[in-house]
Amino acid sequence: METRTTTRQIILNAKGATGVGSVMNVASFKNIMLEVATANSANLTINIAGSFAVDAPTFSSSASLTNPWFYIGSYNLADSSLVAGSTGYGFTGTDGVKGLLVNTDGLIWLNVIVTARAAGDVTVTGICFNNH
Repeated sequence: METRTTTRQIILNAKGATGVGSVMNVASFKNIMLEVATANSANLTINIAGSFAVDAPTFSSSASLTNPWFYIGSYNLADSSLVAGSTGYGFTGTDGVKGLLVNTDGLIWLNVIVTARAAGDVTVTGICFNNH
């Protein structure tokens, strides 16, 4: 019989400004999903970021040799469309919930960054699991 090991962490909690969320250690997990919920007529963009570094990078600082992180592509579970990490997901006033599959082979650290915001807020929950 298969079992599933799961963990959940809120990365962005009703974030109503540009900036980074809480860093999530995903090294022990094979599959990583994000549940993205927008509210208050959200008009913003989020980008998924990650790192293979031993220690968590500072996602609020520029990526560099000594602060290695990068944007990550993902799949929208509603229609299987691929979204480039540097493009991110834009929301324009229609609130709701979106499920994303993150491309994370070997990733150690994960974060979500609000890169542009005119209105509203966003909550992002990381859901990580392994099937055994």
